[in-house]
Amino acid sequence: MNIQDKQTYTYFHSLITLKQLRRIWKYVVLALTVAFFISVFIYRHAILGGIGHFLTVAESSAVTPSNQTFFVLGGNGYERGKGAALLAQEFPSAQFICTGAGDTLNEMRAMGLNLTSAQLTRKCMIETGVDSLRVFELGEATSTYEESEEILTYCTNHNLKEISVVSSDFHLRRMSMVFGEKFEEKGIVVHFFGTGTKDFKAESWWTFEAGLITTFNEYIKIVYYVFKY
Repeated sequence: MNIQDKQTYTYFHSLITLKQLRRIWKYVVLALTVAFFISVFIYRHAILGGIGHFLTVAESSAVTPSNQTFFVLGGNGYERGKGAALLAQEFPSAQFICTGAGDTLNEMRAMGLNLTSAQLTRKCMIETGVDSLRVFELGEATSTYEESEEILTYCTNHNLKEISVVSSDFHLRRMSMVFGEKFEEKGIVVHFFGTGTKDFKAESWWTFEAGLITTFNEYIKIVYYVFKY
């Protein structure tokens, strides 16, 4: 056998250079970015729907018969008042306390209707058929945080250990953040009820202008409340 037939050869390749590594990394980043945007596009409805539903979810234990006091937060007195009226039918022995000292719309002022938020909500509930003796006002607060403080004081003064708070459905997440810890520290159980609104639909908020404005405003308020309170 020829000596040359027994020879083996080993080839040595130079290590990958930094320049080549950077080029590969660029392609990897580009591929991941493209894949990300494709995934977002494919699942856009699920993602946007999740953004909307996040606002409407508030954990709450089951309502018990001892829960006889409902606080209806100010703002959008018509829709919240209508929703509270339905709850009044479901809980026929409960009393309802409307909160909010904020001014009403300019259109209402033009008609000479200078009602506070609490007055407007109470008026709506009574006109919907709720007995006026079941609906009261607590109208000094001008924000959700102030309303929570006012309601907490009311609960302490009246020795309430279980209450319900009613507001627009998109308000539930922020409402649970504001009410949660400080009421729990006082041993007060809080239930949250959300009413529907024409300006927000969790599953389609991005398809109309009012839904976009409402959703973005609510997220901005959540961020604001996180840092301020």
